[in-house]
Formats: sequence, structure tokens, C-alpha cells
Amino acid sequence: MLFEGVFHTQSGRLEDAVVCYEQVGALAPHSPYPYFFLAQIYQVEDRIDQAVKAYREAIKRDPSYVAARLKLGVAYQDQGQLEMAIPQYREVLKLRPDDSFGHTNLACALAEQGKLEPAIEEYKKALQIVPNDAEVHFALGGLYESKGRLDLAKRQYEEALRLEPNFAPAATAIGWFLYDKGQDDFAMDYFSRALKANPNDAQATFGVGRVYEEKRKPELAVQHYQRALSLEKDPDRKMRILNFMDKLLG
Repeated sequence: MLFEGVFHTQSGRLEDAVVCYEQVGALAPHSPYPYFFLAQIYQVEDRIDQAVKAYREAIKRDPSYVAARLKLGVAYQDQGQLEMAIPQYREVLKLRPDDSFGHTNLACALAEQGKLEPAIEEYKKALQIVPNDAEVHFALGGLYESKGRLDLAKRQYEEALRLEPNFAPAATAIGWFLYDKGQDDFAMDYFSRALKANPNDAQATFGVGRVYEEKRKPELAVQHYQRALSLEKDPDRKMRILNFMDKLLG
């Protein structure tokens, strides 16, 4: 019946899957698996409180259930409960020290708490396990940049781009490094590379606008500022773009 529930889940029949998992839970009350699968459905449906409760029930039945602890940590983190998420990730790493997701999730949670140095160490541990993970290199680069360790940040961005040539965020980040050093033509190359991979990259679009402004092409600059404004979701970045555009328009 558990496999029937999995089949229903994979087929998108979530209500039928819930019925199956609840029946398995009644028939096998000591099994963690029906609670784990129930929790995943609740999480997909954004019923986070119920997902947390179900993951906790799975862990109660099997305290060494690594996947359940990881998912519980993510559920807590999604709710902003970092003080609850972090112990779950640490417990995962006690059970399985070479779990790359445990290290990356812990790094992310620590970074959200502003604990950047411990977060950096966790990303470095993750890269010892998965050295070819471009997203981890990029995340580590972001923390180095936040700490002002710009050479190390650029190195991580370059490695991310080497591993995934179409990784737009890394290309954008390198573009800004080059722009800040006054290397406008090289910066444009990287911004263009990012936009080829992702035409909706707001910061790459903004970067192109900045280069056009430096090259005294105000009409092209404004066009890109306007598009960047329409794409950007972050309020602070939006305001920065708007300030440059207002200044250019006088």
C-alpha cells in the first residue's frame, strides 16, 4: 500500500496518496515512511505546519532517518525558524558527515543568521565532497564577496562558470567585478554572456546599462535601466537602478 501511495503521488493524485499513507500509518504504526511521504505532500501543498508535524513523527520512529531530518530542517528554514533548522542539519552531519546537502543547508542557514565565517567553512566542507557543484562555488563566492575578500570571491565565480558555462549569476558577478575595475568591454562580454543564458537577468541588464552610460550612450543606457527595473524583484537593487536612471535623465 505504501508503494501505491508513491504511485499516486508521482501521478499527481495527492488526495489518494494521502489516504494510502494514512492507512499504512494505521497498519504499521512504528514505520517512519508513511509520515515522511505525507510530510512531503504537505510541503508541496505549502501546509508547512502539518509537514513539520509529520516529519517529526517520522523522526520519532527512526531518529537516524537522515532524509527526514534534512526535510524538517528545510521546512523550519522556510518558516524563518533558523534556530530550529540548524540543529536538524547538525544532527544530519553527526549521522552522515559526508552529506553534502547537510553542509550546504547548514551553510545557508548560518549565512541567514549573519554567521558568515562558519557558513564559509561549511561550504568548503561541501566542496570537499562535491567539488564540481557550481552552485556551491557560487554561494561560497557570494560569502567571500560579503566579507570583502574579493579575489577569493572572483575565483569561486570563475570556477562556477567553468563548471557550468551557462550559469548566468556567475557571469553577472564576474561582469560586475570587471566593471568596478574599469574594464568596461570585458564586463560587457560577461553581462552579454549572462543574458544569453538568461535574458531575464536583472543585474546583467543593469550592468549593460551602466556600460552604455560610461560609453556616453544614454538612450541605450536608459532602455536597459528600464528593463532592469521591470525584472528586478529586490527593493534595494530596484532603488539603486532607479537612482542611476533618474540621475542620467536629470
